[in-house]
Amino acid sequence: MLLRKPIYYFVFGNFLIAFSSVGLTHLSQLGKELTTGDLHLLVFVFFSTLLVYNLNLIEGMKGLKSSAFRSTRHNWIVKHEKFIWAFAVLSLIVSIAELTALKKDTLLFLLVPGVFALGYAVPIKLPGMKIIRLRELPFVKIFLVAWVWATFTVGLALVEQSGLAELLQPKNFLLFFSRAVFIFAITIPFDIRDLTYDSDKHIATIPSRFGIEKSKYISLFLLFIFIASSFVRCNFGFCNTHEFCALVISALVSAALVLMINSQCKELFYSLGIEGTMIIQWAVVLLLRS
Repeated sequence: MLLRKPIYYFVFGNFLIAFSSVGLTHLSQLGKELTTGDLHLLVFVFFSTLLVYNLNLIEGMKGLKSSAFRSTRHNWIVKHEKFIWAFAVLSLIVSIAELTALKKDTLLFLLVPGVFALGYAVPIKLPGMKIIRLRELPFVKIFLVAWVWATFTVGLALVEQSGLAELLQPKNFLLFFSRAVFIFAITIPFDIRDLTYDSDKHIATIPSRFGIEKSKYISLFLLFIFIASSFVRCNFGFCNTHEFCALVISALVSAALVLMINSQCKELFYSLGIEGTMIIQWAVVLLLRS
């Protein structure tokens, strides 16, 4: 009980997800000597992730307050609105400050995923459509999350280290693909968690279309694809055996958690357990590499 309150702040306040983005970005930097610019990038990734996810909470606050389907996480968010606002403002300030320390190629590369990331959190006007958040478009949310996360945690790290040309290397394309597949796989459980809330808001997702059990199988299949793509990377010498084993372990842990999903799962199972698989992947890779 004593630990529950700080855990809620850490998880529901989006600090875990921000640390996860740093961990995955650091994985993309392994194998090359870290520079001051790389460290600035990690700080930027942390605070920009915190900013986007807190803006998403702020934008959804009105809907949460009037929703009849509020979970423990939703109640915490509504109760701590000022806390969320404070860290959104702080994250904005730090993110802008860190942008000035990044290379020009990195800033250019950041433009498109940055716009899409903000469009995920805050409403934008699309041609011929009402003002809407991109996450509310049918089946768009999960593809957008996977692409933006792979772009931020793989693309930004590579561009900051070696320039835009680095993205054209086959080994980096495979890394981008495997990262996007992994993120897609572990995002499906969150759509399962939010099924009732998304249905109330008429947001179409994979679980709303295929049901919970089939959605779990889709997630498991994607984790298999992730292992297969990691094997290909290892076979071509794009990662070593220790890193491959670590990635397999993280995928198996993720698969076990997916299999455990049922209607009785608590909020922290998703927000701490499933999100924590990204930290697990980072930690296991570092452990086995050492």
